[in-house]
Amino acid sequence: MTNIRNCIVRMMLLAGGWLCLTGPTFADECRLERVASLDMIDTGDSRFYVRVMIEGTPELMLVDTGAPASTVEKKTVAGLQLITHRLFEGEMKNSLGQDFTDMAVIHSLGIDQLHATDVKVLVEPSPLSNDTRLAGTLGVDLLRNYDIDLDFAAHKMNLMSPDHCPGKVVYWPASSVAVVPMHVVMAGHIIVPVTLEGHELDAILDTGSSATILDQAAAQDIFGLHPGTPDMKDAGHLDNDSNTTVYTHTFKSLSLEGLTIGNPVVAIFPDLAKAKMAHTPGLGTRIADVGEQNGVTDLTLGMNEMRHLHLYISYKEQKLYITPAAAPTQP
Repeated sequence: MTNIRNCIVRMMLLAGGWLCLTGPTFADECRLERVASLDMIDTGDSRFYVRVMIEGTPELMLVDTGAPASTVEKKTVAGLQLITHRLFEGEMKNSLGQDFTDMAVIHSLGIDQLHATDVKVLVEPSPLSNDTRLAGTLGVDLLRNYDIDLDFAAHKMNLMSPDHCPGKVVYWPASSVAVVPMHVVMAGHIIVPVTLEGHELDAILDTGSSATILDQAAAQDIFGLHPGTPDMKDAGHLDNDSNTTVYTHTFKSLSLEGLTIGNPVVAIFPDLAKAKMAHTPGLGTRIADVGEQNGVTDLTLGMNEMRHLHLYISYKEQKLYITPAAAPTQP
C-alpha cells in the first residue's frame, strides 16, 4: 500500500525559492494564460510524475498537493551533490512520524519555461517508493503560486496565471462542473468539504496519495467499521511499516458539491502522523496541536478516485473546479 507523504512543516520554511515566470507578460488580466505545461507520467499506482530540470539534469518528481514542502530523495542529493543543512531534531515529521533531519538547496530548478534559483527542499528520511526513477516531490510551496490544471485523462499538468476573471477557468468541454469551496490551512493542505455516505467530512486533497484514506478511529466512530468484520477487507501492510494493517471498504457514495462518485474504495488505517503529534510535547518551534490547521483531517482524497476527473485548483479564488474527464483542449 503506497503511503501518503504529508509533511508537517512550519510556514517559515516555505518562504523563498519561488518560481519566477520567464515568459511574456500580458496586459489583459482577465484572460486565462498558461505559463507552463508538463506531460504527466503514470506511476502505475494511480499517481503521476512530471519531468523537471534539477541542476540541469532531467528528473522525475511526484505531483503532490498534499505536501506543504517540496522534497528530494537522499539518492538525489548524493547523485546531484546538493548542499544540505541540518534541521533541528524533531522539528518536522512525515506521515509515518519520521523526522526530517536535513534540508537541501537546489541552485537551479526548471519547470518547463519557469525557473527558480536557490530553492530549499526537505530531504526525505526514507524512500518515497520502490520506483528508483523518483527524485522527489513538487509540493505546495512551489505549486501554490499558480492555478493548477490537472487533466488526468490527457496526462497533462498546466500551471496557469492566477490573474484572470473569477470563475472563468473551465476552458474544456464539460457537461457539468462542480465548484467546490476550499481553504488552504497553515500547513499548506487544501481542505474541501465532502459527503461520504451521508456524513459530512472535511478532506485533504492529496495527489501524492495513491488511495483515498479514512482514519481508522473515524471509520469506527462514524461508520461502525471494525477490523475483522466482513466489511473490512485486509489489504496488507502500510509501506515501511509492517506493524500497521491496511483495510479497505467500499462505500456507497462520495460527493463533492453535486458531483458524486459511486462505490468508492477507501483505505482504512490509523493516522500515524496524528498519533505521533498527539503524544509529542510542544517545543516552541514545533507545531504540536492536532487539528485541521496542521493538515490533520479524518479523510484524504487520493488518486484512485481523482484520476477519473479533471481538476482545476485556484489558490487565489480558494475554489476547486471539477468535471468528469474529457477530451483534451488547449487553454
